[in-house]
Amino acid sequence: MEDPSVSQGYNFRRTQSCRVTPRGSSQLLPRKGPASSRLSRSKSTKRGNLGSISTLSFSQKQALSLSWRALRPQAAALFRKVFLELEIASVKVKQIFYKASLVDAFNRDEENSATMEVHIKLLIKFFDDLIPLLDDEKEAVDLIRRIGSTHAILAKSCSFTSDIWERLGEITMERVCTHETLQKTREASRAWRTLLACVIDELRSGFDGEARIHKKVSSSDQLERGDESPENDLHEKMRQLRVDYKNSMPYT
Repeated sequence: MEDPSVSQGYNFRRTQSCRVTPRGSSQLLPRKGPASSRLSRSKSTKRGNLGSISTLSFSQKQALSLSWRALRPQAAALFRKVFLELEIASVKVKQIFYKASLVDAFNRDEENSATMEVHIKLLIKFFDDLIPLLDDEKEAVDLIRRIGSTHAILAKSCSFTSDIWERLGEITMERVCTHETLQKTREASRAWRTLLACVIDELRSGFDGEARIHKKVSSSDQLERGDESPENDLHEKMRQLRVDYKNSMPYT
């Protein structure tokens, strides 16, 4: 159970995604316990506040590194709970993982990156790569956005929306920040809240940006195909008119 002093005394704000909100506010998912974190989306688009990696202090970066080292042996079980809860929260995510598991069952030649088990491994590797990059915000943000952009293809094929990132952030923040490993020091819990808030913001940013590109390209393709169809239809009608005209002419 999370220390109430942490959730009540630390008023964390997000740039776009998750933030701690007063107890009793509306939630995407029901949470047990009076001290559970309450997260909602901020409409602010400004950077440079508590949701930025650059705001992490040296001691917070140390806390992140040490706590991740302690948390890592249990990370697989922790992230499995995160994804299972995300499946409950989002039918789309459940369908994606279900379809991926079916495909994987018939294809043992290579690992299917869309399955839950592979996502668990990839999420662990993601934090393995991210934690050492905290001193270089640009590299860290680029890494996060690349992950988000690779999911943009799901926007069209699976109706994946950016709201799913919100739910993932909400679940991950509660699961990670209330883990017993992080409860040993308040600094670690606060640092993870800041980091996870930034991660979700940048995942959304990468996803939304790439999804817009996909949508624009798709619209252009449809427009081109749409332009060709009336033009071809017009040519066909003109050809038929010429044929009809010739057939109507008297023999000379």
